[in-house]
Formats: sequence, structure tokens, C-alpha cells
Amino acid sequence: MAIRKTGISRDLIFHPGETIADILEERKITQAELAVRTGVSTAYVSNVIAGKKDISARFALALEYALGVPKSFWLNLQANYEAELLEYNEIGTIAESERTAREALDEVVMYMREKGKLPAGEDKDESILSIRKALQISDISNLKNVIPYGILKIGSSTVDSYVLGAWIRICQMYEDGSNIENRFRPDKIDDLVSEIKGIMLESGGSTMENLKKTMARHGIAFSTLQSFRGAPVQGYISQKTDGVFHLLLTEKESYADEFWFSLFHELGHIVNGDVRKSGRYIDDGRDAKKEAAADLFASNKLIAPDAYCEFVKNGDFRIETIRRFAAYQRLMPYIVIGRLQREKRLDRGQYNDYRPEYKPA
Repeated sequence: MAIRKTGISRDLIFHPGETIADILEERKITQAELAVRTGVSTAYVSNVIAGKKDISARFALALEYALGVPKSFWLNLQANYEAELLEYNEIGTIAESERTAREALDEVVMYMREKGKLPAGEDKDESILSIRKALQISDISNLKNVIPYGILKIGSSTVDSYVLGAWIRICQMYEDGSNIENRFRPDKIDDLVSEIKGIMLESGGSTMENLKKTMARHGIAFSTLQSFRGAPVQGYISQKTDGVFHLLLTEKESYADEFWFSLFHELGHIVNGDVRKSGRYIDDGRDAKKEAAADLFASNKLIAPDAYCEFVKNGDFRIETIRRFAAYQRLMPYIVIGRLQREKRLDRGQYNDYRPEYKPA
């Protein structure tokens, strides 16, 4: 018995002609008599019953008259047979170009299996069929065509077009699954910033959940996605026609201050109007002007610029002073430490004991 691991047994795929044969036997009707009733040749009826010819729409209508069985029944039988046959033969539709693409996607496949988006225990060819369905793409070698024009200019030696295309499709799947009713209002950004800072100051393991709820109230569907080798991008933002945004931040091994700065940086792209209406923005770092503006937004919203200038002017960067200033700004000390390190006002690694590693929760 021929059985595909991901499909059905060929022996269990029945051509509609077998059903005709059963009805003829039950009613004591010969093939020749059915041919007369349906206006076709006896050879044609014989070939349909033998599975050598399919049931056409015209023959389905003739069978309705001849046997009193609705044409929709015969057409559905034929459609189901063709679908089952296609599933059985699906493995044969895999091209070598898809196998080449699959070789690059091991990390993506591992992630999707961990998230329950792909079944475990499949071989490479079986996994290609599952990836097609999970990412809703008929040929996984076409993942490279998902990438917007020009994006491969980002450090091309580190970019894998298949991985980046898969990353983008996963982002789009997250986007399609979001369900936010509130519209984003730029004039309420300070309220959102204040609420996010409050979450930052909270202790416990519900940071991500609280962030998602808070952002949703402000018209932003927020989520995070694991970073993949070959997809060196920081974030993905899309704007729906109803004014709702989807913001997906790439998870990387980093310190907590880097996570929060990245989050505020992506908010900067939204507030600065970098996302076209009904469009998508992939933060690949290529547009220096937009990147600088988003960095400035993040710096100024995390720490009040006037207060920070005065703090820097005093030049007292002892940990006690940093902690007092952070408390005054409603921040964790690591936010201030991280900025001082980036600006080289502190040595790289100085006070890193106060910079916890970011772990998605």
C-alpha cells in the first residue's frame, strides 16, 4: 500500500467512476443502458467507470437526469478526487530551487516548530510543503521575491534573501492576525511614553503582556520576533487603512537599555511619519536621515533633553548620582548608563552590573 507520511494512501483515493459502478450494480443497469440514457458512447461510460476519464460538467448533468442523483454530487465527487490526488502527488511538485531555499531556513523552521506553526519530525521535503502552507506561499524559493527593492543593500554579505523573505512573511502573518480597534493618535504620544516608562519600572515577568495591552490601547499592535541569522533588521512597521499600526520588534541578545531604546526608536518612525498609509516600513538602517531622527526621538522621549544636558554638564557620573537622576526621570538606571556608554562618557562595560540582559517575557 503506497502511503505518504504527510498525505493519504493512494489505495484510499477513489475515482467517481467507482460510485457510478456501485449504483449501476445496485439498480441492475448495464453500462450500455447508461450510455443510452446519458447520450454518450458505451466506451465513454466504461472509461469513466475505469477511472480513465473524469466526470465533466456536461456528463454530471446527464447523470442527474439518467440516475436521479444531483449534478452537484458528481461534481463534488470529481473535485474531491482531484484534490486528494493532488495532495498525494504534492511531493512531486517540489523543485530543486525550493530544496536550495530550504537549506537556508533551518533556524526559521526550528523557530516555527517551537511556536507550533510547523509539525515536528518531518524530513526536508515534507517540511517544504508545511512551510508553503504556514507562510502562505506556493513556492518557497519565491521568498527572495518578498523582499522590497533595494533592501539587500544592507550589509549584503550578512543577508540571506530566503531568510529575510521568511522573516518578512512571518511579520505579515503577525500583522494579519492583529485585531486592534483604537486608532493611533500622535498627539497622545506623551501619554503612551509615560505608560511605557511605568511598565519599564515594574518588576515581574509580565512586561511583554503589559506592553502589548498598553500599545493596543493606543492603536499599535505590538509583538516581538526572534532574530535570524541572515535577516539583520531591527523592526517591521505597517499601517492599516484604519489608522492602526502594527509594530514588530526583532529580539536580539542585548541589554535591557538596548531593548527599550529600540522600542522608542521604532515609535519614532511612526510619529515621524516614516510609514506610508497602507504601507510597510522595514527598519534596515539604510536611510540615515530617518534613522537619526528616530534615534533623536528615542533619546529625547526616554530622557528629557534639558535635564540630560544639565546632568552631563555637571560631569558627575558616579553610580549614586546616576541612580538619583534616573529616579528623577522615572527611569531605570541602566537607561542612563547605556546612553552614557554610547556617547563614550563612560567606558564601554563600565557599570554593566547595573545593565541587565534583556530576556523576552
